[in-house]
This record gives sequence, C-alpha cells and structure tokens, in this order.
Amino acid sequence: MRTVSVSLVICVLAASLCGAARADDEFMKECLVTATQKMCDCISAKMPADKRAAAIAGMRKSNAATQPGGNLLDPSTLTQEQMQGLDAVVIAQASCM
Repeated sequence: MRTVSVSLVICVLAASLCGAARADDEFMKECLVTATQKMCDCISAKMPADKRAAAIAGMRKSNAATQPGGNLLDPSTLTQEQMQGLDAVVIAQASCM
C-alpha cells in the first residue's frame, strides 16, 4: 500500500511539472511574437503563476490582431481575466526594462 501511495504522489508531481512546463512553453511562444528572448525570459520569471493562463489567452488575441489582415484588438473582446493577464505582462515587462 505504501508503494502505491508513493507512486501516486510521484505521478501527481510529474503531471503538475509537465503542465507548468507546457504553460511556460505556450507563454514563451506568444511572447516571442513581439519581444526578444531575453525580454520574454525576464517577463516569464516575473509573471505571477495565477495570471499566466489568462496572459497567454490575452497575448494570443493581441498577437492575432497584429498579424496581416488582423483587426485592431477590441478590449471588449477580452474577458476580465485576460485583461488582468495582459496587465500582469505589461507590469512585468516594465520592470524588465
């Protein structure tokens, strides 16, 4: 029974680490559309974990608006969480300059 418990704990930890790594990869992918690797590394390091998912979604919409044929980013199309995520990115970016 003890072996099963230890195995379960290891699986849960591994899954959470993979999820965090995937979120960081997605964050970097969206960030690198408009910023340098060095800037994105700094922003990522200062980004609150609870804002990361919303920031990714907000940056995805923002990046789509900057592509050829994209429409201007209408803030009314962003959820409150996405706006807070983008705010967190801007605050982190300002402290990285």
